[in-house]
Formats: sequence, C-alpha cells, structure tokens
Amino acid sequence: MKAWEKHIDAFYLMISGEQKLVYQPIINMLVELGYTPMRKQTKGYILSFSNLSHNRVIARFGVREGSGNAFFGLRFSSCTNYSDKFGQVVRDRILSSNNRLAKCGDCAFCKGDKFVYRYTFPNGEMKAACGAFVLDIPDVTTDDIDEIKRLIDEQHTYFMKYAV
Repeated sequence: MKAWEKHIDAFYLMISGEQKLVYQPIINMLVELGYTPMRKQTKGYILSFSNLSHNRVIARFGVREGSGNAFFGLRFSSCTNYSDKFGQVVRDRILSSNNRLAKCGDCAFCKGDKFVYRYTFPNGEMKAACGAFVLDIPDVTTDDIDEIKRLIDEQHTYFMKYAV
C-alpha cells in the first residue's frame, strides 16, 4: 500500500459513513486524474491533492482539530459556470478580510490565460479575487458531487494546458 493510500484510509476512518459517500467519488476522480494527497503538517488531519505534472493543489480536505466533521476545499478559479452555492463562496472570499484582490501578472503565478475568481454583485459591479487559492465549500452533500466533479475536470484541463 502506498503512503498516500494510507492517508486516504486514515481520513475515511475519521468521518461518518454518510460523509464517506460524499468524499469517496471525489477522491476516486482526483486519483484517476493523477492527483495524490499529501498530508499537511498542521493541527488536525488535512490532505492536499496536487498533480506532479504541474504541482498545483486542486483540492484540500480533512478534519480540523476539535471538529468531528470533514471539510472540503476546491480550486475552481478557471471555471466560469457554477451554481449559486459556489458563487456565494466566491462572493464571501471577495468580501472577507483575508481576500487578495486579483492583480494578475504581479505575482507571476498564472500561466497562460489569467484565472481569477469572479463575482458580479446585484448592483452590476464585478470584482475578482486571486485564483491561486483553494476555497472552502461549506456543507458539501451528495447533491454537490456532479458539479464538483465537473469543476475539477475543468480546472484540471486548464492546469494541463497552461501550467505544465
């Protein structure tokens, strides 16, 4: 058994059967696309999934210290079509105090097309946040799996085209 497989098994032991139904198809897709989890040295049990071809983290999940529930984070900054649930995550990031406004070109992170999280507010104003970060998606359920898989596929395609 590979080390990363042990990390996944350990994660499954920490979560409920219901949560496993959510995370298992997502993890399977990530592994099929060549993403392997690395355990972050931090409080709790956190796995970051990156691909050696481009060395970008596309997803992060685990169980934070003091919490019995799993959390899920996804990078989907090259995607433009997603549900209101994901749009609200982008909105919250833009409005948060730790937001990094998109200054494409300044940090040299983006390769090829610039990719940023975008949100259009009700007054028509569009703002953007740096796309170099994984955003936490709250309350992920089995109803979200298809959209998450589509977003992973789009982001992966972008990375393989521009970041390799």
